[in-house]
Amino acid sequence: MWRISKIANGWKNYLSGTTTEEERRRAAICKACPHAIMGTWEKLLPDFELKEVQGLKCNICKCPLAAKIRSTNEKCPLNKWKAPTN
Repeated sequence: MWRISKIANGWKNYLSGTTTEEERRRAAICKACPHAIMGTWEKLLPDFELKEVQGLKCNICKCPLAAKIRSTNEKCPLNKWKAPTN
């Protein structure tokens, strides 16, 4: 059940229509990942803010990237979303 609440947080943020710098950073990382693949249902969801992940899902965890990158309590299954260095 915990997994559902984490991705639900991402969908809530997706629907809000606002995009943070952290979400943009995650989208750039996912776009370059070979495990980001076009999903069957995901391609039907528009992502007006982050077109680089529109229609993509993670082939490792199977999560839609539009929601996953926006979830504040999700992490990359390959640990690619390291905290940015200042």
